[in-house]
Amino acid sequence: MTRLKIPILTSAVLLMVGILPAIMAADYSHWVAKGYRWSSVSGLHAYISKDDAKNERSGRERKSVSEAIRYAYYLRPGKVVLVIGTDTANGLSQIRMGGIASDLWTATKNLSTQPVKNSVGRIETPEMAGILPITSATPALGSNARSAATLGPSPSSKSSK
Repeated sequence: MTRLKIPILTSAVLLMVGILPAIMAADYSHWVAKGYRWSSVSGLHAYISKDDAKNERSGRERKSVSEAIRYAYYLRPGKVVLVIGTDTANGLSQIRMGGIASDLWTATKNLSTQPVKNSVGRIETPEMAGILPITSATPALGSNARSAATLGPSPSSKSSK
């Protein structure tokens, strides 16, 4: 009877090891399909201004980061973000991060569709990140229309009376 238990136990363990990654990948692919990505970089790589994101990609001048860029936010490896738009011509993605009121721009190459472990060795999930989801369709970035997914009026749109 003991001889029979060992192969069954071994088979069960091998089955779990084989199926578990597939189950986990399915969860991640579901998030990726919804637009979630993981940061693969560390540092000031997320910008409020699309121009700042473009300039960061073109190489730094002799100015310090604070002189060259007005508003930048840190990305850290494993930080989950929501991609709400892309500018493929410039290689940029517009992202939403938990805890940041403005949508930001970063180089698309900074984002991974494969989960990246954070500094404590865990894979961050959208629920952990506190990102507000997109609730309506987002217009193409080539158009001048503002995204319907934004939370409120932009600071630059003042009503003129």
